[in-house]
Amino acid sequence: MKFLKSLDPVAAFEPFEPSESSLRISMARKRVLGQGPFWLLISVLLLVFGGCIYPDLKEYPEPKRTLYLFNFANSTFDADAQVELNRILREEIHSKRDFIIVDEQDQAALGLYGEVTLYRKEGRLYDNLRNPTRYELIVGARIRMRDRDTGQLLLSSEESVSVQYSPREGFPETEMQARQRLLRQLARRIHRSMVAAYRGQYSGTE
Repeated sequence: MKFLKSLDPVAAFEPFEPSESSLRISMARKRVLGQGPFWLLISVLLLVFGGCIYPDLKEYPEPKRTLYLFNFANSTFDADAQVELNRILREEIHSKRDFIIVDEQDQAALGLYGEVTLYRKEGRLYDNLRNPTRYELIVGARIRMRDRDTGQLLLSSEESVSVQYSPREGFPETEMQARQRLLRQLARRIHRSMVAAYRGQYSGTE
């Protein structure tokens, strides 16, 4: 009889009273949907004006942006740091096309010199036996960029970055993988400094 009572046709069509929790969920959904156009507008503005934050140098004549990348020096105990940084920085500059890397010094309007001054690995977290479980890699470099025609120093700065990694915890990463990530971050920072220095020096003279 209880089963038959649950199938009462009159009860089946009684108005449904939503619970307080379902009303809250419905109102939250409406708020999120109502904010959709706002976030869409923000995304569009970031895409449009993103270039203003890190403007490129495409409007300057290519012959004035030719660059000879000298081999970096190294004053640290890591023998290969400058070789890897040179390679990664070359890739970064080439991918952005702000500067045109040339193979001969005589073809270059600009020269970029550098020295790796710091490379260090430190333990950051330890297990109960005092064995490191998380490390930090730190790298620093001294950078100079000159106008080769006039000898004018366009950029003189020291750049440094650091990354942390763990070979066992979270998303495991080897030291070599972390090192590549570290040097790519440094290369991006150097490139941004180069673009800012060039634009600051030659703005309005193109």
